[in-house]
Amino acid sequence: MLDQSISEKAIKLLGINTWRKFQPGTEYDNFVADTYKKIEEKLTFDEYKFSQFNEKSFNGKSGWAFACAADELVAKKLNDNIRRLFKVRPSDRHAIVKQTIALAKDSQPVTIARLDIKDFYETLDRTSIVKFITEEWLLSHQNRMVLKKWDKQLANQGIKGLPRGMSLSSTLSEIRIRHFDKEMKLDSKVYFYARYVDDIIVFYSGEQAQLESVMRERLKACAKELTINTDKSFYTVLNDPANGASADIDYLGYKLRIQNYPPKPGTERNVQVFISNKKVNKVKERVRRAFRAYSKDRRYNLLLARLKFLSANQYIIGDIERTKLKSGIYYNYPLINCHSQLKDLDSFYQKFINSRKEPAYSAMKLIKNHGGTSCDARRRQIQAISFQFGFKKRVMNSFTNDLNKKIKRCW
Repeated sequence: MLDQSISEKAIKLLGINTWRKFQPGTEYDNFVADTYKKIEEKLTFDEYKFSQFNEKSFNGKSGWAFACAADELVAKKLNDNIRRLFKVRPSDRHAIVKQTIALAKDSQPVTIARLDIKDFYETLDRTSIVKFITEEWLLSHQNRMVLKKWDKQLANQGIKGLPRGMSLSSTLSEIRIRHFDKEMKLDSKVYFYARYVDDIIVFYSGEQAQLESVMRERLKACAKELTINTDKSFYTVLNDPANGASADIDYLGYKLRIQNYPPKPGTERNVQVFISNKKVNKVKERVRRAFRAYSKDRRYNLLLARLKFLSANQYIIGDIERTKLKSGIYYNYPLINCHSQLKDLDSFYQKFINSRKEPAYSAMKLIKNHGGTSCDARRRQIQAISFQFGFKKRVMNSFTNDLNKKIKRCW
């Protein structure tokens, strides 16, 4: 049986990342003890008062963060309980893309739709979600009370829908939309449906207009507050002579170039898999910002760490210490089968560091004029950065949590 209590043991198990965020300079055990004492002071049988949430920006959209470690850890334990009791399993991004690639190779005619739900988190009906969860009676009284107090604090601050930046929002959104997912998968003309947060892909045996009608009907029945963002929707029909030789579909950080017709009847279509242009441009912009920051602060080791971070891979530590995920140029995009963009990134990088334009020119001048025997060594280190090498050799870096924060600070 699941222990739902907000105990010191639970806080210790879930508190690693919160400790690193709020009090990395203290001993972990001391942090746990101190934070749990504060939780006990705020938590009674019928009350828990969240401090006002802090507004943050997430990819250009408003998000929210907890003001103190106690609030964040109480919410993490609540989130963990809800995920377990309501059997919420996170979508596997790579599994979805891998299945999409496999199905796209099939030679049969098909309509492929890449869809986006408009203002997903902001539009979701938080009241309905909270009401559903509390009325299911799977959560303990204490957890139901904390959920209601979290909802109340959001309402007091005038925050609509579910707040971006809180893991609890992700879990509640999955519960709200799971009935829609089920109904879409049951449709007789849908032979593949997958959703990753608000990004949806559908393989449909009917026409585009039919699929649009089905989506609207299912959303109206299951989550009427949500709508499809037509500006970000993309449809293509394979084996249609009216279309070109191939279709490009951007999905979950990848770009799939799908051949309209297979080379020969009964054979597989050719599907080329790239990193999406948006992600490639994001890497280039981060390279620029890394050099711009170095021109100002002259912290060479931090510049080198940023370049290694972008061109190689590293571990991401989860809330529970034993959960380690790999991230980086290879582990974010292991499914690509066309490496031309890695070559382009290396070409961009070499041209950039040899440019006479800012911010590269001033930064490289500082490096070359550093003086002493380390001058050439530094220049060679900068020149040796390679995205192709980091990808193909799966190079792993090891950064401390403090350095990891400093690396991302200029982005």
